[in-house]
Amino acid sequence: MNFSTVHTLSNTKVARLFFYGLACAYVVLLLLYFVVSQYKGFLVVMILIGLYLLRHSKRVLNHPKYHPIAAISPIVEIVLLFFLFLRSGTEIESIVFVLFSADLLLQYKSWYAFPFAYGGYLAYIFLWSAGGENLWWNMFHILSYSFLVIPIWSTKLLFNQRDITLRLNESLIQEARTREEMAALKERTRIAEEVHDTVGHTLTTAIVALEGAQLLFDRKPEESLRKIRIAREQLKQGLGNIRQVVKTLKAKDGTVGDLGLHEGIQKIMNDTEKQTGVQFILQYEAVTPLISLQEYVMINFIKESITNALKHGKASAIEISVFEQQDTIHIKVKDNGSGSDSFLYGFGLKSMEERIEAIGGQLHVQSEPMKGSALHVQMPVAKGNG
Repeated sequence: MNFSTVHTLSNTKVARLFFYGLACAYVVLLLLYFVVSQYKGFLVVMILIGLYLLRHSKRVLNHPKYHPIAAISPIVEIVLLFFLFLRSGTEIESIVFVLFSADLLLQYKSWYAFPFAYGGYLAYIFLWSAGGENLWWNMFHILSYSFLVIPIWSTKLLFNQRDITLRLNESLIQEARTREEMAALKERTRIAEEVHDTVGHTLTTAIVALEGAQLLFDRKPEESLRKIRIAREQLKQGLGNIRQVVKTLKAKDGTVGDLGLHEGIQKIMNDTEKQTGVQFILQYEAVTPLISLQEYVMINFIKESITNALKHGKASAIEISVFEQQDTIHIKVKDNGSGSDSFLYGFGLKSMEERIEAIGGQLHVQSEPMKGSALHVQMPVAKGNG
């Protein structure tokens, strides 16, 4: 079991800055006292400087097996300080003790540093101070000293907490990026499967039709011509599917091109209205910018909802509403289609539900015969850059 009292500042640059500042002041004051005392205590001064630098060395701080040296060194140092400054009356010793205490608070755990900081100071004011017999005067000094010790200790805690928060934020950002990349990869996998299932099936049907037309060309030219027309329609459909896949892959972050969420939804509505004649109503009341992963999920959810409304519900009007309420984004897609009392999740909606749940959202579906369907998604707000 390793015994460790070391607890330095987590920010290396700030720790070095404090170390060099305190070390310079500490060494200068010890050498100054050596000169003022008419060159007495040279050996003690050198030992103090050596021990100070030793316990701040990388080997002692970074290797747990050397931590006992860091724990024992301050005990030896404070004894030598008392021996060096005993009844000196130069006032240099008071500054040295403050620097020594500040260094302990910044480099060691509080349960170890505070007894030195206050025990050493109490011993100093009772052994050195001329007013050592005045209790109230000493209490005033201790209170004044606390206004120096507590801020130093609090500064260390604040710096360490700040670094922990920064590291946590970096981890969360990296996790969000990883999730986004995984979602994009999953979507590309789904697109690849869809290409295999739809385009592959369409092209296979066209090939079979052309082979049949070839066999019937001499005996039944009219039937052969009909099969050629079927193959042509199948090839057109396959080409359209391929173009749609390429368009999706080029889309930035899963949204519609470089458009934002609001503009992306509007473009989907305009394009669908031109192609199908369906009427759209959009109510958009969200104000918080979202991260691209959320926009990606919302856009694809709306696409899938519109596809289902047209394909299965034969809807002629679709209402889309996007609003924000208590740090939650709500998206509703309601149509006036045929509806159903037993709404079945197809491949698209199942995949969409998985993506929504992966980012902490929920999908709810309501459908009644002849009253249309309503799909509702709610997910927590993750603020983006707008």
